[in-house]
Amino acid sequence: MSWYVLQCRTGREDTIIRSCRQHISQDALDDAFAFRCERLWRSDGVWKLVEKELFPGYVFLESSRPDKLSEELEAYRKILRVMEEPGYLISVYEEEERYLRKLCGEHHYLRMSYGYKDQEKGTSYITEGPLKGLENQIVKFDWHRRFAQVEIPVSRKKVVVWAGIGIDEKILEGTSGGRQGMRQEGVQVLVS
Repeated sequence: MSWYVLQCRTGREDTIIRSCRQHISQDALDDAFAFRCERLWRSDGVWKLVEKELFPGYVFLESSRPDKLSEELEAYRKILRVMEEPGYLISVYEEEERYLRKLCGEHHYLRMSYGYKDQEKGTSYITEGPLKGLENQIVKFDWHRRFAQVEIPVSRKKVVVWAGIGIDEKILEGTSGGRQGMRQEGVQVLVS
């Protein structure tokens, strides 16, 4: 089975996923999904954990029959851009799929990562989470807004996505009690 990419209007991903699951045969489609991620968002002086699209405007389809899938996607061509070249769908390459599975897991969900910035060296470090060890793929750290711009390969192109990062309080405070600063601020969980 391989993954293929559809482009749709941002905010319509869940609608397209539901529609594909309902109207495309199981012979042609094994699964339809979008990647999501956790991010921190500050509102009313409180950091809130929110869920966002990792690739806004893109839906991924899993299929072992791309010829059949392409045929059945014909009805969708008026409402979305089917990412294909003449005769075949644009696939997510095997090594990219492995990378995305490692980063986001089987549920296609990028959890928060935590780290800190060494002010003396000017270097940022990720101490836990899926981005740990991938600092060289982070284009930009924005510790103030709790985002990291991460370069991810998809269909032989480099795509920059925003991933959630939090400050590792136990490193900064030298404690072993976890993210006390976040607990004190009462992080709330929201889904967008």
